[in-house]
Amino acid sequence: MLRDTILLTGGTGALGQMLLPRLLAKGYKVVCLVRAGDTRTARRRIEDIVGRHPNIKTIRGDITEPRCGISDLDQEQMFGRVRRILHSAACINFENKEETHRTNVGGVHHVLELADRLDVWNVMHVSTAYVVGDAELLAENDLYIGQRWRNYYEESKYVGETLVKSWALQRDDRRITIFRPSILIGCADGTTPSFDGYYTFTGAVDRLAGALRTRRGNGLPPDVRIDTDGSVHISLVMQMADKAVNYVPIDWTADTMVRLLDVQPSNKTYHLVHNQPPRIRDLTKWSLDYLKIAGIQIVQTEPEKRAVIARQSRFVQALQRKLDSVHRAYVPYCTSDPHFALDATRGALGEGFQLPAVIDQRYVARLLAYAVGHNWGRSERKPALSTV
Repeated sequence: MLRDTILLTGGTGALGQMLLPRLLAKGYKVVCLVRAGDTRTARRRIEDIVGRHPNIKTIRGDITEPRCGISDLDQEQMFGRVRRILHSAACINFENKEETHRTNVGGVHHVLELADRLDVWNVMHVSTAYVVGDAELLAENDLYIGQRWRNYYEESKYVGETLVKSWALQRDDRRITIFRPSILIGCADGTTPSFDGYYTFTGAVDRLAGALRTRRGNGLPPDVRIDTDGSVHISLVMQMADKAVNYVPIDWTADTMVRLLDVQPSNKTYHLVHNQPPRIRDLTKWSLDYLKIAGIQIVQTEPEKRAVIARQSRFVQALQRKLDSVHRAYVPYCTSDPHFALDATRGALGEGFQLPAVIDQRYVARLLAYAVGHNWGRSERKPALSTV
């Protein structure tokens, strides 16, 4: 059955790569807005994901530009044909306010501007469950509950949501859907379209260990040991509370979002979160065990961490600084445990609602087998100890 035509932003991003084939499989026509130097390059990026497909049209654009940088000709061709916009493009940068707000705030403004020009009344917006900030509980009909945001990404996604909701209130015939996924992790079969988040800091530890293995017996300090089986013992330290972290499989997230497209749009927000998230310390232990890395201490507070660092050799302190430069941005998610309601998503899908796969030690092993086999998404291996 052929369905509506959807304009999709972020189709080459991690979530977009999962959404695109599912939309096509459900019979939607999809217009992909792709940031590229020209239309040919944009088309090639989409074909790399799903090949050539009769129900895909690719146009060059950029959501950070007015009217999303779309040519007048492309706008004319889409007018009256595009019935919905699914806005999935985003910038996940915790520390650069200008870059993050340009995409996650300015980009939303431009998408809504484009919706008006195309006379599209149905906008579906991908936000994040972590608009919760430092609050302890977020219901699906909540947005501002007095929380503070821990980084520019959370703040920008909050502002983006407010823009979408304000747009819907301006006319009675406008309808929006807000999707709030938590922290995306690889698919249940271990594969992943992207090596961000969990893979970023786990991969950093693995690369440090790999570089140490190449220096076995070559002047390593007493707080570093390489066993004959390749296991690495190193006195690094990570700050983590004994709490859960809401990772959710990216394939389940995409599946659930596409199912929700069948629900009559009614200005609702849907959480796409795990009902039984893993504890961050368990997830870390499973990961380190798989990677054959031991000796890393887990502490809850910054003073405890400083005390461990004071006992490290200068060699390990240098490695600690490398690790901290990556891990620092993720500390807020390792030391808090917000809870997210899942009522609206369950209620909307009824018997069609399915829980996400359990994230356990076997799940983590599949993720890491894929990540290591694909060199953490890097084309070539670079030494991690070049400055030590």
